[in-house]
This record gives sequence, structure tokens and C-alpha cells, in this order.
Amino acid sequence: MAGLILLLLAMGSRAAAGTQVPQDNDHTLQAMRDEMVRAKTRLELKIPNIDQPVRPYYVEYRLVDLEVREVVAEFGTLLTSTHTRNRFMDVEARVGSYKLDSSNFVSDDGFRGFIGPIGSVGIDRDYDSLRQDLWIATHQAFKEAVDTYSRKQAYLSSLARQSDIDDFSKAEPVQLIEPLETPDWTSRNWDQEARDTSATLRAFSEIHESRVTYYLVYATEPFLCHVRDAPG
Repeated sequence: MAGLILLLLAMGSRAAAGTQVPQDNDHTLQAMRDEMVRAKTRLELKIPNIDQPVRPYYVEYRLVDLEVREVVAEFGTLLTSTHTRNRFMDVEARVGSYKLDSSNFVSDDGFRGFIGPIGSVGIDRDYDSLRQDLWIATHQAFKEAVDTYSRKQAYLSSLARQSDIDDFSKAEPVQLIEPLETPDWTSRNWDQEARDTSATLRAFSEIHESRVTYYLVYATEPFLCHVRDAPG
């Protein structure tokens, strides 16, 4: 028995024509900006044996909106046609300076898993809900950065020779805001295309089992970061 699986994958505007929507319908960037302001002005921790409270010198917010359309057909028959949407969040905070910060270090505890600053968030693009998610994730990322920085300093102090390569390099800031678009899944009849593509396999008598899958992904990725003046 011969089998065949045909997977067609497309991403971005090639999968579905994008249509611009009014900026007022999405408060994502505004929520990210406002939460960034609060993080850089109010976020701090007091650590024993250190006079000044510790603050993050670098904070990064990254969101990924994914809309996925999956169509499966077999020998001209449509099996499934689904449309899902997810939003994921990644928050990073660093303490220290350009010369030495909390990044690029794994302690004896090893990998801690995707808990706290990384995870899924609501897909409704609600301003207040997103700010709350970002604030909780920023606190978690900051606490982990402080702990990692302390462990990293202790480890480096035990070395006979330390690296002279900076942990972070300086660069000119770049701002790029493109018009918000949403996928237009009606620009092509994906269900019929899957049927037609799978139907062509009927001509091959040696194929007794086959499946054609259209996997269409449309991604939007808002990104925002802030670097506070830090020594080094």
C-alpha cells in the first residue's frame, strides 16, 4: 500500500492578503509603551549589603500574534477546515551594565522552564488585560534577573581570569511602525483548493492513501525595548 502526505505551508501576507484596520481598534502598542514607562520608573528591589536599590537597565517586550488556517483534504473530500488565533508574550529584563549583566548564564540549577515572563496572553487585545499580563511578567523576569546576576557575580569572582568581552553592545535605537493588517482569508477559496489538489491524486492508481494539508500562518510581532543609562 502506497501512502502520500502533501503539506503546503505559507506564512505572512503570502498566505492571505492583508487588509489594513484602523489603529484605534488595537491598543497593543499603547499598552506596551505605558507598561514600559511604569517598569522603568517604579521597578526596583532592595538587596542586602547593597546601598542602592537594584533596577533593570534593559527591559524588552515581545508579542507574537499568530492566526493559523489549516485545511485537510483527501481524494477530493474535505476532511477538516479550522481557524485558530493565539498570542504569545516574551518579557526580558536585565540588571547590571553593558559590561556585565544577568544574561548568558546558566547556574547549577539549570533550566527553569517557561514560567512567568514567557507564555500566552489574551487574544482580545484589551488594553487593561495586556498591561496586567506585562506587569506580572516583568516583575517575574526582573526577580529572576536579580537572582541570576547575583549567582553570575559569585561564579565569576571564583575564576582566575574573567572574560573581557562585554555582555551587551551599544547601538543606535531604531523605530519602525508599520500599518496594522489582518489576514483576509476570503481572498482565495482554500477549502476548494485543497479539494482540487487532493483530487488530482486519484489519477495514480498505485496510491491507496493520501492527504493534502494547507497550513497557513499569518504572524504579527510587536516589539519594544528600553535601555536605561548604565555604567559600562
